[in-house]
Amino acid sequence: MRLRKAVCFVTLGVVGLLASSSAHASPITETYTFHLTGFVDINGNLPAPDPVVNGSITVTYDPNLTYDSDTTDITVNSLTGVTVDSPLGFTYSSGELEFGGTANDSDFVVFGTNDIVVSFNVSNPNAPTFLPCSTPGFTCGNYTGSSAVDAAGYTVSNSDDAWFYGAQSTIAPAATPEPSSLLLLGTGLVGFAGIVAKRLA
Repeated sequence: MRLRKAVCFVTLGVVGLLASSSAHASPITETYTFHLTGFVDINGNLPAPDPVVNGSITVTYDPNLTYDSDTTDITVNSLTGVTVDSPLGFTYSSGELEFGGTANDSDFVVFGTNDIVVSFNVSNPNAPTFLPCSTPGFTCGNYTGSSAVDAAGYTVSNSDDAWFYGAQSTIAPAATPEPSSLLLLGTGLVGFAGIVAKRLA
């Protein structure tokens, strides 16, 4: 009887570990809500035509894969304060997720168009941050290398200018645990219940 219980506990542990690791390798779904403000004009000190941009997106992606202007795995829950003329999508690679209009690629804006790009560091999907213009390789670093300005912004069709949002901007993830976290919690509770039952027997 004791051998059977031991085998049962080992089996539960192995199944839990395998299920947990497979959960990390499969697609995740995250919702990000952002409030963009403190815009900086790259060509001078002109005020931004839209001083505040708010939005919320839900994306489903596999952190181990790359995505380019994907419009099928994203839901735009809301976007206010800016006009975008092309379908909205996202680009993802190695912990960086960028949301925006797909006409110029969702990770890039072009002068003279109605477009937006919002750049997220999602190395930890539950604690996203913005990517600053001081990040090596980002085009906006040619205009401002300040870490107080983030590597995303918007353009408008009647202007050869662009506005990048400032450090006052905020982003918040949805307050829901990842499926893998729930699985680990469930496995732990089952194991704990088994140990208690064993001691009581």
